[in-house]
Amino acid sequence: MPGRKLLFAFCLLCFSLPLWAQTDTLRKAKSNSIFDRITQSISQFKSDTTAPPQDKITKKIQELRALRGGFNIGEAIEFKLEEDRRKGEMPAAQMDALTHFFTDGNGKQKLDHAITHIYRNLFTYKELKGLVRFYRTSAGQKMATEFPLIMLQSLAAPEMLKTQFMKVYNPN
Repeated sequence: MPGRKLLFAFCLLCFSLPLWAQTDTLRKAKSNSIFDRITQSISQFKSDTTAPPQDKITKKIQELRALRGGFNIGEAIEFKLEEDRRKGEMPAAQMDALTHFFTDGNGKQKLDHAITHIYRNLFTYKELKGLVRFYRTSAGQKMATEFPLIMLQSLAAPEMLKTQFMKVYNPN
């Protein structure tokens, strides 16, 4: 279970990274904490899997997603599917069909559409251009590569500190 929670938190934080990089977008919601915003956003979220318009915004989103590299949603899904396969809770044929759905089938396309709509709802074209410009730099590429490790280690650090605290606070 802790691995699943870390993976969920990691995925959630990965997709919110660009929000932290855009101060003009954040000023609009400065009065709310990030956790209030996440909770509200998730409770109101409706996935749009329709084909997005093939315009300059969609093209810029595709460029950004390609540049970000690192640990992306496709890799997160493959990791989760493999974890589920090892558990053996689903018949092999059904697991194979689900894996195909998300890696090569209709699910992959629907997920790409949904993610494109998420970006379209969060960013302006100008903001997307700025993000692309950043991720083209060596610092941006390093951030894309190292961010998954930063997030997982950042999530693990308080767990380790909690364990240390509990040993001191309750030594029995």
